[in-house]
Amino acid sequence: MPNNNVVAIIPARYGSTRFPGKPLALVGGVPMIERVVRRVQGAGVVDRVIVATDDKRIEEAVLGFGGEVVMTPVSCANGTMRCHAALSQLDPKPQAIINVQGDEPFVHPEQLKELVHLIRKPGASIATLAHPMKSSDPGREDSNRVKVVRDLNGKALYFSRSPIPYSEGAWLQHVGLYAFTSSALEAIINLHPSKLEEREGLEQLRWLSHGWKIDVGTTNHRTLSVDTPEDLSKIESLLGDGWSID
Repeated sequence: MPNNNVVAIIPARYGSTRFPGKPLALVGGVPMIERVVRRVQGAGVVDRVIVATDDKRIEEAVLGFGGEVVMTPVSCANGTMRCHAALSQLDPKPQAIINVQGDEPFVHPEQLKELVHLIRKPGASIATLAHPMKSSDPGREDSNRVKVVRDLNGKALYFSRSPIPYSEGAWLQHVGLYAFTSSALEAIINLHPSKLEEREGLEQLRWLSHGWKIDVGTTNHRTLSVDTPEDLSKIESLLGDGWSID
């Protein structure tokens, strides 16, 4: 059953530098944004699924498959701001929102369930996920894979593009899904950038720098995101080889 007053918002802008029009790219013959919406709807853990876009072509596509969409300014600098722009149009406001990236056509239902669970805990304000990795798993040195370390209560201590913690051993790879209480989202968009955020290029460090707590849950599911046309070609090849979307 859906959790009362939890809404999923999917920011989807048209003008991606690396992949213009990405939300409308076909994944296995289906527009990517439709796949994301269907995956979130199918998880059955939120009350509404809303696409937040800046482009009429995306709006038309979403309405065409029966989805819900709101228009947001082209000037939104990132997905968090676009989610807030959508939230400001909802009346009444939900208690919490789940921010699902529009380039995650294979987001797993269990990931969404875990986010909803975390954000509904007493005192929670921001939540995200991480994937436990072994010392032998590749990617710890890859700056495109964000690492996170947690305290004993499961709250984020730090996020970095560098290999943390120091020395060989298990590590946590951040998964870019977020949940916010509506009040937290309304507050954090007014925070000024921090030095750590600017050095790492990671928005969540702004929130930590200003004293916000981020609950970090774990997921054993790895999902394939689409950042470039090359990523999409790889996924199409997998689908052609019989790879299961589920």
